Amino acid sequence: MGRTFIQPTQAMREAGIRMKLNTLRDVLDGKRVVVVDDSIVRGTTSRKLVKALRDAGATEVHMRISSPPVTHPCFYGIDTDSQDRLIAATHSVAEIAAQLAVDSLAYLSEEAMLAATQQPTEGFCTACFSGNYPIAVPDKLRRTKLMLES
Repeated sequence: MGRTFIQPTQAMREAGIRMKLNTLRDVLDGKRVVVVDDSIVRGTTSRKLVKALRDAGATEVHMRISSPPVTHPCFYGIDTDSQDRLIAATHSVAEIAAQLAVDSLAYLSEEAMLAATQQPTEGFCTACFSGNYPIAVPDKLRRTKLMLES
């Protein structure tokens, strides 16, 4: 099963999630669980995963995300949705944790993510985390994909 967040419709994303997530009650019942994921884009996969873990008896679910919050769409090869559909663009970490029904949620900071590469940071694009695009975003994309400040 491929990446569910890039499926074109919500129904397709949810069908993909059902196919790739399986929980075992005899493994999870009464356990405290830590989920490590690379990112949270819309929150669809995370919500379904947390519900499945709770339904299988997990008493606590904690999430750790190995990137900063995705707050801006990517225009450079990853087909993310418009900014208003990215959960971290419109919600705080505490609000996201509440929506996902997790006991705790933490993201890796942009600084820590870049430091982990042990490379000069100038060569990395962080636009999906910061909104600082390395080239100008065409007006049509700005109007249709970004939440413009009034």
